[in-house]
Amino acid sequence: MSSLPTLPSRRRAIAALVVVNAMWGSSFPIVKSMNLQIDQHFAVTEWTASHWLRGVSAAWVIGIRFAAALVLFLLLYRTTLRRVGLPHVLSGVAVGTLFFMGLLLQVVGLGTIPASRSGFLTSLAVVFTPLIGTLIRRRMPRVPVILAAVLALLGTAILTGLFVWDETGIGIAADARQKWTLGDSLTTLAALFFSGQILLVDQLGKRYDSVAFTPSMFASTALLAFAVFVIFSGQIPETSAGGWATLAMQPSFYGLMALLVVFPSLLAFVWMNKYQPSLSAGEAAVVYTMEPLFASFWAMCLPVWLSVWCLIDYQNERFSLPLVIGGTLVLAANVLALWEPGKAELPPRLNATA
Repeated sequence: MSSLPTLPSRRRAIAALVVVNAMWGSSFPIVKSMNLQIDQHFAVTEWTASHWLRGVSAAWVIGIRFAAALVLFLLLYRTTLRRVGLPHVLSGVAVGTLFFMGLLLQVVGLGTIPASRSGFLTSLAVVFTPLIGTLIRRRMPRVPVILAAVLALLGTAILTGLFVWDETGIGIAADARQKWTLGDSLTTLAALFFSGQILLVDQLGKRYDSVAFTPSMFASTALLAFAVFVIFSGQIPETSAGGWATLAMQPSFYGLMALLVVFPSLLAFVWMNKYQPSLSAGEAAVVYTMEPLFASFWAMCLPVWLSVWCLIDYQNERFSLPLVIGGTLVLAANVLALWEPGKAELPPRLNATA
């Protein structure tokens, strides 16, 4: 029996997770570009592509992304591998399964909605996490976390255009039903799976060395993705010259994949598994609401460069008043939920042994 390593400080964990969210935010316009490349390769548009192509292409991208991330992890984090035991493997598989389900739904949904919108809908995990945690633990989350979740929900609704304001005040947009698409529904469902992932990392990370979850998390994500691709690829009605191999060999495609593998995948998830256990699940979920802010920032900067590199039609998203108001509410939610309680509690993992 040996004591687990001491958790990083709370401030350091918050700073690290902010950087993680910046890296994750960059993945939205990058993945959107890859979806547009796939549409172009199969001679379809984001509106005419079949659901089979959407799902299978998402699984294909996810499989390559995390298989490559696993290889890099094995090469760069060899000392971590010595700490991996059966509990870490099983924990990583559980986390990876929830993550894969969320990511698959998110990537499919991203095929028909803007990158910034996808980012903010994903942030609904901040609302789901304390609610699910309440059901599981049978206790209410802290009042600041509840208030932060309400602010985050309101901010997200304004950013996606579901809430509008006029001289009478704030209300639901008259065309909200038309604005809400299948991509929105899939992304919202993805947020539920990401919320489950946050809760699971919160619980398991306080019992075991959470960085050691990463290899099996990457492996299970890649294996599930390739399984979906193999099982359902025959259902795709679209055809293309050269198929998937030709697309994968395009410099623009594997250039984007390299960016995805190194930053939003390898570094981001190693740091997530390392630093998230220093915070409560509710606090971590609210820090993760910064992801859509970064997603919007990157979506206003990267597309024009990505379109030149990939030879696709992808324009920068525009700065808007809803972005300012909604983004401010999300930032306020972060500050409120991360407010230090009157009496600090030591994370359970500090005294845990394995």
